[in-house]
Amino acid sequence: MKVKDIMTKNPETVSSGTNIADVARLMRDLDVGIVPVVDGGELKGVITDRDITIRVTAPGLDPFEVTVQDFISPNPVSVSPDDKADKARQLMSDNQIRRLLVTDGGQLVGIISLGDVATKDTKDTATGEALEEISEPTSYA
Repeated sequence: MKVKDIMTKNPETVSSGTNIADVARLMRDLDVGIVPVVDGGELKGVITDRDITIRVTAPGLDPFEVTVQDFISPNPVSVSPDDKADKARQLMSDNQIRRLLVTDGGQLVGIISLGDVATKDTKDTATGEALEEISEPTSYA
């Protein structure tokens, strides 16, 4: 199976000038933990829920006053849509990450998560099902 068969196509993006509060709301609304940062069609990096928690919230910064540009994680690990899903899984393992950007000719075309790889491309259905259940959103109400 190829990455293009299991990736999320055309993910939402933000620009480096977007304030952190807007990024956090976007993550909440889309139920995602990563948003690619694109300026003028060029992929600049990513911002993650962890970036926001550790680098903005923990030090007490105002998320309405700071923008993505100061907290971007540059040079994200990526794969091609024509790469095999096994390559994506190996890159995630090697780099200890849960998500990869999918690029084609330097352009962002998708995103793939560990959950995508485990639940859509596995012969071990029990492992995929367990990861899918673990990855489901939890209500804290």
